[in-house]
Amino acid sequence: MRPLRHIARGVGLATATVAALAMPASAATTDLGTLPGGTQSSATGVNSAGLTVGWARLSATTYATRWNAQGTITRLTGPRGSTGSQAFAVNDAGVAVGDATGSNGKVPVRWNTDGTVTELGAPPGGKGGVARAVSGNGVIVGETYDATSGLTRAARWNPDGSSAVLPALPGDRQAWALGVNGSGVAVGVSFSPDLRLRAVRWDPDDTVRELPPLPGDTAGRAGGINDDGEIVGMSGLSTPMGPTRRTPVRWKADGTVTALPVLNGDDGGEAHAVDDLGAVVGESTSGGLNPRAVRWSSGGTATSLGAPANSRNACVPAAIDAGGGTVGQCGVNDPEDASLFHAVRWN
Repeated sequence: MRPLRHIARGVGLATATVAALAMPASAATTDLGTLPGGTQSSATGVNSAGLTVGWARLSATTYATRWNAQGTITRLTGPRGSTGSQAFAVNDAGVAVGDATGSNGKVPVRWNTDGTVTELGAPPGGKGGVARAVSGNGVIVGETYDATSGLTRAARWNPDGSSAVLPALPGDRQAWALGVNGSGVAVGVSFSPDLRLRAVRWDPDDTVRELPPLPGDTAGRAGGINDDGEIVGMSGLSTPMGPTRRTPVRWKADGTVTALPVLNGDDGGEAHAVDDLGAVVGESTSGGLNPRAVRWSSGGTATSLGAPANSRNACVPAAIDAGGGTVGQCGVNDPEDASLFHAVRWN
């Protein structure tokens, strides 16, 4: 997916028009399993070759992992002295990004194509952080922590080794960058002092702009962007406990927002990723609970992706590749521990 940029004010028009009716269906699903002796796993990124990244848990420790196109899992090596790690995204070159945990907390890292790992370092004024997304040309975005206040700042790492903190919206104190595209446009959220989440995009020159929520809504989050500048995420209502009444949405490149339909019987959800053909994946929920994996066509038709036979059908897709293959996680049907989940691939 591609990076976005930031702007100073809300842009575009808002419309609640639903492009198409939700249609039930299902896709072939594969439980990707976890590391030997592990209990949980989650797939968070996938590239056009089917290479998948994420993490798996052994006892109480989480380790970054990679699954090849055949589904074989491998643990990614962390920096020397690290005690845990997570991978969140991978580009078509096979470069993965995430974080590693050490004695000084989390640090952003990049796994190179030869399997070596590089600590990215914090941007000026920052300390530690997490790398959340990587574009095809190697631009990385995520977050760092203010070295003085500890507040979260959106961050960008460039292929030339430079890095920078991305600004929050005027009056806001914190921000996270969650996606980036090949043009250097990044997307994410800006967090106001009154606990309001606002969807934003950053332009390549680091200008920040708000992406409008649906009419009547007061909160938003942008989680994914493609190379045509289409952005996906959610629109909802702000509360001190976080956004409620989440609706999955798509923003066109001009900032126009449109609601995406949820599956029959559900009343909300969130879109997490969009490919370059405009296909979107995310979750459809009822009362904010019981997430079901859903794919929206470029025209807005919603299709249930289903779940593996051994799952509890609590499924959340995280990423989609160029061929429509989707990865994420589903709850495991374990009578002894209802909180367990495994990485899943939908084809």
